[in-house]
Amino acid sequence: MHLNSYNCVLCVENVEEDINHLFFCCPFSSTYWLYLNIQCDTSLDFQTMMLRATESFNSVVFREMVIMSMWAIWTHRNSIIFDEGFLSCMKAVTLRVKPRIKDKILIWLSSL
Repeated sequence: MHLNSYNCVLCVENVEEDINHLFFCCPFSSTYWLYLNIQCDTSLDFQTMMLRATESFNSVVFREMVIMSMWAIWTHRNSIIFDEGFLSCMKAVTLRVKPRIKDKILIWLSSL
């Protein structure tokens, strides 16, 4: 696919987007992880970063939170590029999560 720019659309750093930047290093994404209390040390390789994040998160729903969060970041990025509805996608996600997590996501969404 040809785009006018391959820079990250979620930040103002004018950085060419790659997987690591999009999901972990972008200020938008890193703020998202901090809000969910998931600590991602991007100086580590991906596997070690995820193992350490799992240990510090200390919850059986870690994998689900990471998958849903990456999906939310991906759909938000796509909504900016392709004009889809990020907020409606995230609100749909809240229908399937535990109330403790749902409240955090809804508060975060209201701040956008």
